[in-house]
Amino acid sequence: MSMRSMRWIYSLVVATALVSPWAASGQESEFPYAIRSWTIRDVPTGIAYGSAVTGLYLLGENRVNGTRTFTPDDLASSREVVFFDRYATRQWSDRWDSLSDQLLWGMGVATVASLSVVLSQQELSSGSVARKNTATLALMAAELVLLNKGFTDLVKGSVRRRRPYVYNQELSPEEKLRVAREEDDVFLSFFSGHSALAFSAAAFVSTVVADATNTPDWAKGIVWGSTMSVAALTAYARVAAGRHFPSDVVVGAVVGAAIGHLVPRSHRLGVDMQVQILNRGYDGIGLGIRIPMN
Repeated sequence: MSMRSMRWIYSLVVATALVSPWAASGQESEFPYAIRSWTIRDVPTGIAYGSAVTGLYLLGENRVNGTRTFTPDDLASSREVVFFDRYATRQWSDRWDSLSDQLLWGMGVATVASLSVVLSQQELSSGSVARKNTATLALMAAELVLLNKGFTDLVKGSVRRRRPYVYNQELSPEEKLRVAREEDDVFLSFFSGHSALAFSAAAFVSTVVADATNTPDWAKGIVWGSTMSVAALTAYARVAAGRHFPSDVVVGAVVGAAIGHLVPRSHRLGVDMQVQILNRGYDGIGLGIRIPMN
C-alpha cells in the first residue's frame, strides 16, 4: 500500500471520529466528569496527587536523560533477537518515521477537536457551564499526558533496550553511528512512546464520547474503530521505520489504552475507588485497588 493511500485512510478515519459525536440525540445529559474524584477528594489530596504525577514525569525524564551517552561499541549487534521481533531488524525507512510523527500530531489535533465537539454537545443539550467542563477535560488531558510520558520514560530509561536498527545488517556501521548521533535515543526502544500516546488518545476520546454524549451505539463503535485504527497505523509505522520492535509497540498499545481508559473513568461522577489490604507481614504489605470500569 502506498504512502498516499495510507494518508487517505488516515484522513477518512479521523474525519469519521470527528463527525460521529454529532450523531448524538437531543436528550439532555449531565456532564459525567468532575475534577474532584476518588483521586482528588479535597485540596490536600489534589496537591499530593498532582505532585505524584508530576514527580513521575520528572523521574522518567531524568531516567531517559541518563541513557543519552553511548559508544560505537554499543552499536555492535552481538545479541540474538527473538523470532517475533526479527522483522523490525530488516526495516528502515525515514518516510515511515515521518509518517508516524504526522499521525501522532494528527491524533492530537483530532483529540482536541473531538473534545470540543463533546463540550459543544453538552452545552446544547444540557446547558452545562462550558468553562467548568473545559477545565475538567483539560485537567484530565494533562493527567493523561503526564502519566503516559512519565511511565513510558521511566520504563525506557530502566530497560535500556537498543533500537532495531542496531541489529540491521543492511546498515553500515557509519550509517548506524550517524543515526544514533542524530536521534540520540539508542537505548530507548522499549516501549514505544508513539504507540502508547496514540492508543492513550484513542481510548481517551472514545471513552469521553461514550460517557459524555448520547451518541448511538453504532456511532460509538465508529469512534472506537476509527481512532484505534489510526493508533494501530501509528504503531505499525514505528516498526516499518525500523525504530521499534513489534513487542515495543504492542506493550505501548496496552499501556497507553489502559491509561487512556482509566483516566476518564477515575474522574467519572459516582465512581469510587476501594483500597483493600491483601497481606500484611514482616516481608511487606500488599494493597488491592478496585476501580469500577463502567
